[in-house]
Amino acid sequence: MGFVGRSLLVLFALYGLVFAVGDAYLLHGQAPIWSGIVFVAVLISIQYLVSPWLIELFFSIHWEEDAVPAQQRAFVENLCRERGIPMPRLGVIYSGTPNAFAFGRLRRDARVVMTEGLLKVLSDDEANAVLAHEVGHIAHYDFAVMALAAMGPLLLYQIYVWTDRVNNLRIVSYAAYLAYWVGRFLVLLLNRTREYGADHFSAEVTREPSALSSALVKICYGIVRETSEAQRLVLHGSSADEKKDAKRSLQFGHSLSLMGIAAASGGEALTLVSNTPEAAAKVMRWDLVNPWARFYELGSTHPLTAMRLKALNRDSATMGQRGAYPLPEGARVSWAGFPVEFLFWVAPLACGFVLASYLWIGKSLRAMGYQPPQHFVAWLLIALGVTWAARIAFRYRGSFAPVQVGNLLEDMEVSQMRPRAVELDGEIIGHGIPGAVWSADLVLQDSTGMMFLYYRSSIPFGRLAFALRSADRLIGERVKVRGWYRRGLKPYVEVARVEARVSKARKGRGMTTLFAGKDASAPIEYEELVERSYSQWIQLGLSAACVALGAMWLLGLA
Repeated sequence: MGFVGRSLLVLFALYGLVFAVGDAYLLHGQAPIWSGIVFVAVLISIQYLVSPWLIELFFSIHWEEDAVPAQQRAFVENLCRERGIPMPRLGVIYSGTPNAFAFGRLRRDARVVMTEGLLKVLSDDEANAVLAHEVGHIAHYDFAVMALAAMGPLLLYQIYVWTDRVNNLRIVSYAAYLAYWVGRFLVLLLNRTREYGADHFSAEVTREPSALSSALVKICYGIVRETSEAQRLVLHGSSADEKKDAKRSLQFGHSLSLMGIAAASGGEALTLVSNTPEAAAKVMRWDLVNPWARFYELGSTHPLTAMRLKALNRDSATMGQRGAYPLPEGARVSWAGFPVEFLFWVAPLACGFVLASYLWIGKSLRAMGYQPPQHFVAWLLIALGVTWAARIAFRYRGSFAPVQVGNLLEDMEVSQMRPRAVELDGEIIGHGIPGAVWSADLVLQDSTGMMFLYYRSSIPFGRLAFALRSADRLIGERVKVRGWYRRGLKPYVEVARVEARVSKARKGRGMTTLFAGKDASAPIEYEELVERSYSQWIQLGLSAACVALGAMWLLGLA
């Protein structure tokens, strides 16, 4: 782990430790609830005041005037003068990961940082559009707005902690805890809204929305590419220093994705197609028409790239221009079938949630006079098992049929819950996380395109066992795969069975080791390698166990 990663980890641990110890001290001293609220306000205020200093401490930012290209510096100076915004301090981080971010407390002490990788992959117009986006955050006071927003969930958490110790307030504690989680998702929603606002600001001041559109796609490509290369060098670098630099690059990329103009999540889908506007628009269309995309976006700090490009296309149309990416403006979300899919998805989760909630507040409910039905827990266990089994049957259905990768990307109806049973024939060209030998995920390529393969396991360390046992042996081999094609933040096929004819070393003259190179002279023979995933059957077994436990409870045997 590099300096930045270690520093951020220590910072988060220290912040959490201060919060936990402070709360414990106040609770032990029987302090009133208002003291907990004041404690949160003080802690957030301190974090807000010192965060710019910490960012400068952890990231190696070069503030020299010649570090920033003159064209970009002049653009920001003119923009700030026209908009009446104090000129922010401009800096560069010498990293190949393309991204940019702004930080500070108020307008007058704001700073904008870009990476060397961003300046290399973007044209001047695209780089200016990105800088305008960051200035938009400054113009909208986003630093202060998000600091205030972050205080909300913590205040709800304090209410939960203070009321949980009082038996007759357990219901209030329960409600506060639920509100705390809702609050966290609302903060993410606000963050995505601020990103849209900064995008619109950039489009408005540059009068070139398409420049920001193409910049966002290039940044997504660049983040995935740099991450892949760094992961490869971590394992296969030519020297210890090269591996160390690659680790530092990985840590920097992960840290920057939280603050930068674009995050890595969701960008993997773009790597499956050629880097052209038409191909990128094709793979992003699913995000616009499938309702599950909105659902997955709920846990993201940034909007889906397709959503941002669609909004920028509308800005282009307002200005009488043509959007950079031909996304269908008239495409509407297809809600047909979604309620049924969502019901199958949520039913076992709801049963588990009700069961856990009853175990938490059941005593308080009974004290308030509420008496649950007889054998309530037993029936909940049975309902959990039945709905879980129904969900598994719904998710793993269909007859496997031969198909090519290119056709899969055109399927707009497929989702996590609505699979497409497929047979693929192609070559494994690498790990899903490039360079990571511990990754159980792979990438298959046929004549029409590439597809991620996901090996699911429902037993501890099952994925790791597959990765160490077979995944690396499949790379470079022709394989036949059966599985279920699904779409989440990226398209993938969940593997049911994969088979290939792979080479193996056999005993012969001399010594054969695991570290033998390509030129090793050990005799080679071939074997049929077949791997299956039993995840669905293991899940069915667990669901049956829930039903059996509930039935035994009803019969008085448990």
